[in-house]
Amino acid sequence: MDAFEQNLTTRFAQAADFTHRPIQTAGLNCTLMFLEGLTSGADIADFVLRPLARNREPTAAAALAEELLRGGVETASASACADPEEAVCKLLNGFCVLCIPGAGGVAFEVKSGQIRGPSEPEVESTTRGPKDAFAETARTNTALLRRHLRTEKLCIWETVVGRESRTNVSLLWLDGTAEPETVERMKRRLQELELRDLLTPAAVEHLLPGRRGTPFPLLQYTERTDKLATGLLAGRVGIFVDGLPVGYLAPVNLGWLLQSAEDRDTDPFSARFLKVLRLIALTSALLLPALYVAMAEFHQEMLPTALLEAIIESKQKVPFPTAVEVLGLLTAFELLQEAGLSAPKAVSQPVSIIGGLVVGTAAVEANLISPAALILVSAAGICGFALPGKSFADAIRLFRFGLTLCAALAGLFGLTLAVLAMLIHLSGLNSFGRAWLAPYSELKAADKMNEKNGEKA
Repeated sequence: MDAFEQNLTTRFAQAADFTHRPIQTAGLNCTLMFLEGLTSGADIADFVLRPLARNREPTAAAALAEELLRGGVETASASACADPEEAVCKLLNGFCVLCIPGAGGVAFEVKSGQIRGPSEPEVESTTRGPKDAFAETARTNTALLRRHLRTEKLCIWETVVGRESRTNVSLLWLDGTAEPETVERMKRRLQELELRDLLTPAAVEHLLPGRRGTPFPLLQYTERTDKLATGLLAGRVGIFVDGLPVGYLAPVNLGWLLQSAEDRDTDPFSARFLKVLRLIALTSALLLPALYVAMAEFHQEMLPTALLEAIIESKQKVPFPTAVEVLGLLTAFELLQEAGLSAPKAVSQPVSIIGGLVVGTAAVEANLISPAALILVSAAGICGFALPGKSFADAIRLFRFGLTLCAALAGLFGLTLAVLAMLIHLSGLNSFGRAWLAPYSELKAADKMNEKNGEKA
């Protein structure tokens, strides 16, 4: 056993799925190694073992390796492994490696076909759009994308991230459409990542954009192939992480986060109307509970008389202050949402019905909460569900708590300061060199540019 084969055997000594089989071919005692489950046993037998079993004249190790690379084995891909590290990478990616004494190894692609195929989108579903969603395998995802973008300008750059996980990451862009600076910046960022693993969406969204002190997303994820293709056509850069059934787009801004998959499947007038509705939903989800607390606690004179009388009448028997009532309802709403997500599918719907209707109605009848507070918190929660993208909606939910707390402490003055602080924070965010508040933060600059162009004309 030479040093190359000994190194591989030592590395996988405690792996039960590691298989190595002695093979004699061309007068040389070789060893075939592969990992069960990642490789297809039938393909190994038909396309590797059978050609190797043919009668060959005794030859040197280097000559045998050269012959196998030129087509001596009937596989789609064959590559030389000069060092054990490269052979380990091939084994972990569905290759079998033939160790040839004195000539290193030769890797043949025999990947297993046991992978989940494309399915319908579960979160970003549409009524008239395409029904194919990404799978967990990066190569399957690139094939799905090429069915939407049949162009030779689609560039794919791959690297490995994670010392232990060795996760394959693919960077995608359209040559001539994406900015070269953005592409190079993404490549450098991926190469600079020093991680043990890259296995979860949270790790990708938090670590890839760099250090981030914000809950707002700096990468946009999608499970739809047409949405990623549209993003690439707009000059953005796509990312696939092997093992995650989503694709990522960068850079990202508020305008892109407010776009839904349904916008591309409707006429322009309906799409604009829906976008206005989402802006109203964004404002309502963020400010409704805080405005109610500020008005009811500090600024009753700003409410219409009829509305104020209705609120006072509904709160006469409620023993808690308005701020405690609203913050408690927001907490209960979040707990109910998490319970629905964590519970099995057969139980999640009954949990939502029991928590929303039975418990809520019973709490109102028991005078523990007022109907007005329940209605406003429920409306804010429904508006939050109207926002596309769970990461963006989660950030709004978090800031909603902060704004409500500031309103409970100082009324509209505290709420105004909190909103200004949030806007200052958002204006300082950028995603790979692009302003996060775009295109809304660029409206004034665009108007000035149009005026200058008009004067020149």
